[in-house]
Amino acid sequence: MKKLANTHLLIMLILLVAVGQMTQTIYIPSIPDMAHTLGVRNGAVQQVMAAYLLTYGISQLFYGPISDRIGRRPVILAGMAIFILATLWALFTTSLSVLVIASALQGMGTGVAGVMARTMPRDLYEGRDLRHANSLLNMGILVSPLLAPVIGGMLDSVWGWRACYGFLLVLCTLVAFCMLRWLPETRPVQAAPQRLAASYKTLLGSGSFNCYLLMLTGGLAGVAVFEACSGVLMGGVLGLNGVVVSILFILPIPAAFFGSWYAGRQNARFSALMWQAVLSCLFAGILMWLPGWFGVMNIWTLIVPAALFFFGAGMLFPLATSGAMEPFPFLVGTAGALVGGLQNIGSGAMAWFSALLPQTGQFSLGMLMTAMGVLILFCWLPLAHKFQRHGEAV
Repeated sequence: MKKLANTHLLIMLILLVAVGQMTQTIYIPSIPDMAHTLGVRNGAVQQVMAAYLLTYGISQLFYGPISDRIGRRPVILAGMAIFILATLWALFTTSLSVLVIASALQGMGTGVAGVMARTMPRDLYEGRDLRHANSLLNMGILVSPLLAPVIGGMLDSVWGWRACYGFLLVLCTLVAFCMLRWLPETRPVQAAPQRLAASYKTLLGSGSFNCYLLMLTGGLAGVAVFEACSGVLMGGVLGLNGVVVSILFILPIPAAFFGSWYAGRQNARFSALMWQAVLSCLFAGILMWLPGWFGVMNIWTLIVPAALFFFGAGMLFPLATSGAMEPFPFLVGTAGALVGGLQNIGSGAMAWFSALLPQTGQFSLGMLMTAMGVLILFCWLPLAHKFQRHGEAV
C-alpha cells in the first residue's frame, strides 16, 4: 500500500479529535463520585454529557464556514483555547449547574475537532488517498472511546473525579502546543470567501451530498441507539452487573475499527465497498429486530447484530465522508460542518426518541436499527445508479 504524505498532520488531527472523544466518556466511571461530591443524584450528572453533546454538534455548523473564510489554523487554536478555559472552570467547580455550563463550553471548543476531522483530509488528499486517510483517521478516533473510561476509572480511584479534568487539561494543552508549533494552514489558497447562506445553499442543493449526509446520519444514529439502549437492556432486563455490561458495551467497537481498515484498502472499488457497508447495516438491523418479534433476547442476540452494524458503519463513515467532501474542495469547511453537526444532532435526536419507546426487550432497538439500515439503503440506491452510469469517481 502506498504510503500517504503528511502523516504527521493526520496524527495531530487524530490527537485533536481524541480530546473531544475522551471528554465525552472519560468521567463515566466517576459519575457516583461526582454526584456525591456535588450533592446530587447520579442521574442528574447525565446533564453534563447532554450539554456537551449539544454544543459539540451545534458549534460545528459555525466553525466550518468560518474556517473556509479565515483558515483552519486560527479556528483550531480558538477552539482549543475555549476548551482549555472551560476545563479549568470545570476542574475547580463545586456546583453541578456550573459544571454543566463548563461542559457546554468544552463542547463548543472541541466542536472544531469534529469539523476538522472531515475538512483537513480533503485539504490534503483526493481520490483513493482521501478514502485511505479518512479510514486511518476513523481507526485512530475509535481507539479513544475504548481508552477514556479505563483512564478515567484509574484516575478516579487514585485522585478522584477532578483528576479526569486535569488529565484533559494537560492533554489539550499539549495538543494545542503541537498545533501552534507545527500545524500549517491547509485551506486552499484559491478559495474565494462566500456568504454562509450561499455556501449552505450550494451544498444542500446537491442531491449527492444530501444522500451521503443522510447515510452518515443513519449510520451514527444506529450506533447511538444501540449505545443508548444496551445498558438498559443488559443491566435492567438481563440483570448483568456493571462490570459485565461495560465490557459488553465496548465489544462491538473493534468491529467498527476493522470496518474502517477494510474500507481504506486502496485497491478496492468504491462502489463495491459501499454496497458491503450498506448491506451490513441493513442485515444487522434485521438480525437485531427478528428476535424481538419472538420475545427472545440474550447477550448473543444483542452483540452479534451490533457488531455487524458497527462493522458496516465503520466502513460507511470514511467512504460516505469522502463521497460527500470530494466534489467541494473550496467549501470543504462548510461541508464538514454540515456533515459533523447534522450527524451528531440527528443521532442525538434518534437516541432521545429511543428512550420514549418500550425497553423490555430488543424489539424497539431492532426496529430503529432496521429503519436506519433502510434509510442508508434508499439513500445509496440513486448514488449506486449514478456510479453504474458514469463509473468510479471516488
